[in-house]
Amino acid sequence: IGDVSATMGFGEVTHVSGVSFYASQMSGIMGLAYDTISVDGLKTFMDNADLTDKSFSFYLKDTSEESYMVIPGMDSENFSTIDTHKVVEEKYWALQLDSIAQGDKKIDASNYKAVIDSGTSLMVGPKEIIDPLIEGIRVSKTCKGLRNLPDMHFVIDGTDYVLTPDDYVLKSSQDGVTECLLGVESMEFPEGFNYFIMGDVFMRKYPSYFNLNDNTVSFMVAN
Repeated sequence: IGDVSATMGFGEVTHVSGVSFYASQMSGIMGLAYDTISVDGLKTFMDNADLTDKSFSFYLKDTSEESYMVIPGMDSENFSTIDTHKVVEEKYWALQLDSIAQGDKKIDASNYKAVIDSGTSLMVGPKEIIDPLIEGIRVSKTCKGLRNLPDMHFVIDGTDYVLTPDDYVLKSSQDGVTECLLGVESMEFPEGFNYFIMGDVFMRKYPSYFNLNDNTVSFMVAN
């Protein structure tokens, strides 16, 4: 990328809580959402970057060695665009969520926004829509029976994005032992926080292109 000539501010985090922080290893957070939610009104990295094309894309894999990011633009040589969606609220990268589903069980989610967020390891949403989505899904720590679990569907602006059990179940291996964890979690959000945070679990399946030039998010598939 081009030179960053402006002074940038940094904040120090001394304590964290929540499964999202413990499920991933991170050295810090580089904010890439809109400056409307920037702490203390600090300009974001993309605000300060000396770029004509203010866009970026993520390609998340199972390991940090395989994962990469493109600034500016996207990896158009290896990926094709499935669909492009308009940002409906310039705070988070928020898109219009229509519905979610477990197999044939459809749940109306039109009052919620899908937030595409690389800084969240799991998919985290309000209990009123996520509890029925994951109802009856039991993920064994030993990873048995994954093939018997249903697909999940997430409809954004009419486009259906499907996650299979292989997509939404996280596998963690240590000392030769592999354990499985459901990558979709419900939480008690404060009233008015009508967001479904679609984090790395979703972005691994669908590489994501964030475009500040026209305020859109596009999802891709490997060629």
